[in-house]
Amino acid sequence: MIEFAKGFATWDLATGHYILQAAGGAVLDLEGRPIPLDYGFGTVADVTKAMDHRYKFVAASGLSLARDILSAMTLAERA
Repeated sequence: MIEFAKGFATWDLATGHYILQAAGGAVLDLEGRPIPLDYGFGTVADVTKAMDHRYKFVAASGLSLARDILSAMTLAERA
């Protein structure tokens, strides 16, 4: 799935993120950094703040594929 416009809210990402990572997949932000499964929600204020945050990411069956996708996106952006 490719989503270019707005990104996904935490609750849209979290379940799939957990399942994919448990199966050996990878979720990277657009800078190539892994998005951790711990979203850091310690308080209700943290959850409220997250309601306005959207993640843009690449999810793939493995880290190597995720990095290849990011590289292809970078090359396509430069073209």
